[in-house]
Amino acid sequence: MAETPKVRVRADDESTIDSLMSWFHLNSKQALGILGALVLVLGGWWFYSRSQTLKTEKAEKAYFQAIQSIGSGNTPLAISDLRKLTVRYEGTRPAIQGSIALAQLLYDQGKYADGLTELNKVDEGDADKAFLASGLHRLKAAGHEQQAKFSEAAAEYGKAADASPYPADKSLYKGDRARALTLAGKRAEAKAIWTELAEDEKNAVASEARVRLGELSATA
Repeated sequence: MAETPKVRVRADDESTIDSLMSWFHLNSKQALGILGALVLVLGGWWFYSRSQTLKTEKAEKAYFQAIQSIGSGNTPLAISDLRKLTVRYEGTRPAIQGSIALAQLLYDQGKYADGLTELNKVDEGDADKAFLASGLHRLKAAGHEQQAKFSEAAAEYGKAADASPYPADKSLYKGDRARALTLAGKRAEAKAIWTELAEDEKNAVASEARVRLGELSATA
């Protein structure tokens, strides 16, 4: 009697199972080692992910506590809290926000170099992932401007424009860069930026760009 297809399939399945069981029997230590390593990797990933979540939650609480101190007018306490936040929870979004808030408080006291020191501690990659890079560079530029370091300010405005996802903000930061370049005596670079901005009627600084081009041409 001929063997039916179902019987052949069942026999093949049993043969496959037998082969797997034989392999596991011969390689049980290796298989258990692989399984153990996989468990360790998955467990480590879960632990890291969970610890990062808890770290961010604690950082958010610390940040809002510092903001409350600012709102109540207790600037010394706010500065102290923000410094602790930026060190303890470095790399988190609230810590980057804290660095920006801390720098602004120091700027308000006329301590521009100190504010820039705090901003320079922020990893630019972390700021970019947190969608705070544009604001970070803009504030750095403002600190340089207040110290009459216009070339440095122009460079930071350029980075702010590159980091911003919004066309309107990009145009504004490019205009800021052109002004800083003019003050730095780099008129040719400033003129190139104003020319680009003047050609786009839709951007927010197109009208100013044409005025600035006229001024640069008149004083050339």
